[in-house]
Amino acid sequence: MRLKIAHLDVEINCSAADCRAGIEALTQLFPHSSRKKTDLSFHIAADNDNISLHCDEQTLWKSCDAGEVVAAFEWAFYNRTIDALYPEFLSLHASTVAKNGVCITCAGKSGSGKSSLCTVALLRGAHYYTDEYTLLDAQGYITAFPRPLQWGDTKHPAFSRQEMDDSGLFSHGSYSFTDHQGAHIESLLWHPERIANSASQLSLLLLPRFDATADGTHIQDVARSQALLEIASEMHHKLPAQQRIRDLNRRIPKKIRCLRVVFSNVHQAWDALLRDRTLDLG
Repeated sequence: MRLKIAHLDVEINCSAADCRAGIEALTQLFPHSSRKKTDLSFHIAADNDNISLHCDEQTLWKSCDAGEVVAAFEWAFYNRTIDALYPEFLSLHASTVAKNGVCITCAGKSGSGKSSLCTVALLRGAHYYTDEYTLLDAQGYITAFPRPLQWGDTKHPAFSRQEMDDSGLFSHGSYSFTDHQGAHIESLLWHPERIANSASQLSLLLLPRFDATADGTHIQDVARSQALLEIASEMHHKLPAQQRIRDLNRRIPKKIRCLRVVFSNVHQAWDALLRDRTLDLG
């Protein structure tokens, strides 16, 4: 298969039958390309008792466990693609959705609640850009990098599988593997139905902070300069801190609104954002 990711054409060939379903589940949401050129190439092949993963003729991984190879492919696919997209695109550790023409990025550390806010927005009709890799170009526009929403377990503290299935807004897949300590890991992959098909200018920046002890939802404006400092520490590129802040300052719109959202219940947090008429989320 050939995938189109921003300006890249990524080729993936998988001749290892035991890996095919997992590879397809991980790449299902990315648009396909009909062009012949290849910017990045992955090959997964079975060789006697081992399965090997290659990228541009470099061997990245070998294992007799098909799930382990799929997990290695996931890591390599995301990271090699992000590296190839730089400097045309910066990759922020952030989720992004669009609702009523408002492009909303939720940025923060793992566990801050950005994926949960992304999920509840999708359940309320938003379009999906990404859950992890927000691609920001030089004009302040975001291009979709639609990796599946991923739960490291079959349960999520804020969303039941029944709620996700009943919404009709997601399909799902999975793959499993054995980690280095011998534990069986099942990774549940949710595929949003509404994928953004065009770039959109970033217009609202949320800095979520999940706090189980919080009394309700607290929303406050944050200075753009403070938001840039926080986002800079969560970029995927290994750049000096000064360069990260400088690049972000050039790309993130000057008049963007930045909000810190502290919450204990993600559904109530989204309702609170909807009630703010100045955000025009509908």
